[in-house]
Amino acid sequence: MRVQAAIIGSGPLRQRFGWSNLKLQSLGKDEGSKGDHMVAPLASDAEIAAILGQIGWRPINLPVVWSKVSAAYAWGFSAAVSLLVIPVIIQSLVMPWTGVVGLLTVAGLIATRWLGWLRFGYALDGDRLLIRSGWWRRRLIILPLISIQSADYRENIVSRTFGTASLTLGVASGRGYSRHGIPAVDRERARNLRNRLLASYARTR
Repeated sequence: MRVQAAIIGSGPLRQRFGWSNLKLQSLGKDEGSKGDHMVAPLASDAEIAAILGQIGWRPINLPVVWSKVSAAYAWGFSAAVSLLVIPVIIQSLVMPWTGVVGLLTVAGLIATRWLGWLRFGYALDGDRLLIRSGWWRRRLIILPLISIQSADYRENIVSRTFGTASLTLGVASGRGYSRHGIPAVDRERARNLRNRLLASYARTR
């Protein structure tokens, strides 16, 4: 099983007790897994480090200096979701309780996005890329640079407004191709990171 990426998942409650799960993406393909292998559904940091050590991966160098994604990640989403306030207000004229529920839902979505932005970041850790995301569903993705086979630079109307771009990173796996992304990165930084990742991959060929 040649491991292409590791995903460590957690959340506010599980992290409070020191629990996480570990999923490995590999070229191997088991029945129903399509290359994704949940190897530790509930484990401590030490247990996860031991598992990674068994496949020859070193521990993450601490402390990690994270590069945060742009606040556009939250602002763009907030602006789009805020448009829902108009039909919610109209509906509340007929059924007032639905307006309260609707406004609380919109506020919850926006708050969750901003909390997610606070944790979203990426870092180069020697010969691998780390991507941290999520607030409630927290994920730490470990991507060896040798595994990154593509790095797509993308812009859209919203990202151009904020001067940002996104990177979509492709790695081979048992399912054929798995993608991981970094959204809302300053355009110049996104281009530089893309070039660096592709240059690292080219040097290993």
